[in-house]
Amino acid sequence: MKIFVVRHGRTIWNEKHITQGWSQNRLSALGKGQVQETAEKLRDTKLDLIFSSPLMRTMQTTNIINQFHKVKVIRDGRLIEDNKGIFTGKTDKQITKEEWALFEKDPKACGIESWDEIFARVKDFINFLKENYADKKVLVVTHDRIALMIEYCSIYDAFDEGRYKALNRFKNAECRTIDLGK
Repeated sequence: MKIFVVRHGRTIWNEKHITQGWSQNRLSALGKGQVQETAEKLRDTKLDLIFSSPLMRTMQTTNIINQFHKVKVIRDGRLIEDNKGIFTGKTDKQITKEEWALFEKDPKACGIESWDEIFARVKDFINFLKENYADKKVLVVTHDRIALMIEYCSIYDAFDEGRYKALNRFKNAECRTIDLGK
């Protein structure tokens, strides 16, 4: 099964280097333009349905791309950005030494989602697609780390942070075709 995976377009917070996490922020003017370019490239691609993270930036991306397809959109929480906890809404300069120390000691205490948790929910989503939509042309609209985790899960069966970080990150509004195997 092959799927198309798109990262959302650039946001206002991307431009200000603010940690987004589960925040509900919007695409910037540049981001809308990036997504429109991706939509044009996908214009003649047959799609049966779209799965999207429920966050605003991904839904905006989904709607721009779907203008050419008019297919069903399914919001799926497994595609949501990884939780950045207490760092959401802050730039690196705004994070205190105490917060960094707490993160180093206990990321869970900061509300940070672990790699294993992210891997598990993405793997669950992939298995769901394979079981229910193997014969469909599916577009998935999500976030950089989740898109990359989809790609990672298409290659590996267990999580290894080093192998994950060796993959090339998704650019804003980038679309990749990923083979999920059988």
